[in-house]
Amino acid sequence: MKPLLSIIFLPLILTACSKSVDERADEYVDTSFTLCGSKVQAFSQGDDGKIRVVCENESYFLVKNQETLAYMHELNGAYCKGKGFQTFNERSKYYTFTCIDDRSFNIPK
Repeated sequence: MKPLLSIIFLPLILTACSKSVDERADEYVDTSFTLCGSKVQAFSQGDDGKIRVVCENESYFLVKNQETLAYMHELNGAYCKGKGFQTFNERSKYYTFTCIDDRSFNIPK
């Protein structure tokens, strides 16, 4: 059974790891456009690995990793009606964000 699972999951793991830095950056930029609800003014990745995005409409957010990014998409759709964030911060126990329409939320992790 274990060899069968290895055969199934190994290609998936290798595919995920084989993306280049540019491909991952493209994904972050594409997602940033969606989450901003407008054009991206600044996009950077720090030495700490965090992605910082400043939107043209002066909203901003910080993305720690791919899981946070995926969850941001869900929160944007569920709470912000897909219009984007003014701010987004990931805390140790919850997410704090304000939607473009000025509604603020603290969502536990």
